Amino acid sequence: MKASAALIRILKGAGVRTIFALSGNQIMPLFDACLDENIRIVHVRHEAAALYMAEAHARITGGLGVAMVTAGAGLCNAIAPLFTASQSQTPVLLLSGDSEASLDNKGSFQEMDQVRITSAVTKYSQRVCRTSDLAEYTFAAIAAARTGMPGPAHLALAADVLTSDLDDMPPAEQRDPAITAEPTSPSDRLAAMLAAAKTPLIIAGPSLGMPHHAATLRSLERRLQVPVVLMDSPRGLNDPRLGNFKSMARRADVIILVGKPVDFSLAYGAVGPFSAEAKWFAYIGDERILAQARGNLGDRLQEMVDLSPAEAIAMLEQLAPAGNVTANWHESLQDEIARRDVAAADDAEDRQELNSLSFVSAVSDILASHENIVAVSDGGEIGQWVQSMLTRHLVMINGVSGAIGGSLSYAMAIKQALPDTHVLAFMGDGTVGFHLAEFETAVRENMPVVVVIGNDLQWNAEVRIQERDFGPDRVFACGLSDARYDEVASALGGHGEYVTSLAELAPAFARALASGRPACINVRIHGLAAPTFANG
Repeated sequence: MKASAALIRILKGAGVRTIFALSGNQIMPLFDACLDENIRIVHVRHEAAALYMAEAHARITGGLGVAMVTAGAGLCNAIAPLFTASQSQTPVLLLSGDSEASLDNKGSFQEMDQVRITSAVTKYSQRVCRTSDLAEYTFAAIAAARTGMPGPAHLALAADVLTSDLDDMPPAEQRDPAITAEPTSPSDRLAAMLAAAKTPLIIAGPSLGMPHHAATLRSLERRLQVPVVLMDSPRGLNDPRLGNFKSMARRADVIILVGKPVDFSLAYGAVGPFSAEAKWFAYIGDERILAQARGNLGDRLQEMVDLSPAEAIAMLEQLAPAGNVTANWHESLQDEIARRDVAAADDAEDRQELNSLSFVSAVSDILASHENIVAVSDGGEIGQWVQSMLTRHLVMINGVSGAIGGSLSYAMAIKQALPDTHVLAFMGDGTVGFHLAEFETAVRENMPVVVVIGNDLQWNAEVRIQERDFGPDRVFACGLSDARYDEVASALGGHGEYVTSLAELAPAFARALASGRPACINVRIHGLAAPTFANG
């Protein structure tokens, strides 16, 4: 059996049924092997799209996302989404073709040190340059992606190894590291401090952000009588989805972190945003991130343990409910998270103007009459409006990395996993430019997603920075044209809508959803600054 066939068989044993890929010389043996194992290849137009789709697939299914690219520029094009997956704590495996191991150091075609490139943004990176290492490295990569704090792994596959014969066929099933039968017991210190806490708080990290984790988090919240708040946005304490949570966070006297780094999104745990008296506990499956927590919190960190999010939750579930919590603490915190004081609505002179707020408010009303709607939101100012006003429908955002451009790919992967659901991707006119060509992928692969563009003819977030920091007369090099992205979608085989008034919005949505094709609703708006409801 060829090594390429053995690798695909290992992945199938690990539950992989779909690989997101862009073809290239060195990986064609893997394409051929997928035929025999009935593995679907979703073939994209840019390597980054393959990684974004693998990330979304892993997050929506709870499984392993696999992307496959070729060597050289193919591998380099995939680096940015690896960073995004590392920040969203998503188990993704990148397979990349590589130059022949037998020609190392001779200047062969696309020879480069791939492992050195990817190591900074992966949990595990290894080059397979001997057939005898194939199974060991593949199992190790899968285990690294899935265990501890989940994240991306990478295997560089030397072209001459893939076409070589294996002496011994590796086992078909994945050899996961042994999982402890009994969960870790909570420490006496944690139990005592939680029992005495008046305003305790659990903050969960990005790996727990998908809908299938919601029931687990709510169950933990009910059992312990401690509020659980998910944080997976780069805006952190200022995330519009969290309303005025910031004012409540500073009141917390015991803060328990489950897979959530003490980083910029938590204001580094600084005194001010948080009480100087707060006692912190960190349960994070990554020694480097735990060391970071210790450095940022100092003696305020009471305990830190290397536990995966699932292991941390199993440990917390053994605690007795917090019995000394201040009356209405939970209710008051939820009220502040739900707060949406939108000053822009009072300032608007024309109530019929299509601006960020009126656009998103109208979309909220439109979607209320539809069933089976899920949405993805990309970054930028319009993304913040969407995330703050459409929380009922959101299943995924662009994540802690702050990268933009992946939402069309995210939506396609989610549509594949949830074929009977309408999947919408919201983005700005800057974002759509990154992967507009993937409309052709959506048409070809029969993934009828709906892209909704809040088009304000500019990089709005950067314009706001220029206006604030340099003055309104110093806005420079951030304008965009009134490009007809809807017509591009139509030309690529999809459905296009161009909207210039609120009255046109509902009919455009109705036609797009009914078209049965990948659709683009290009909405001309007046862009507003991102909302913020935090005044803590």
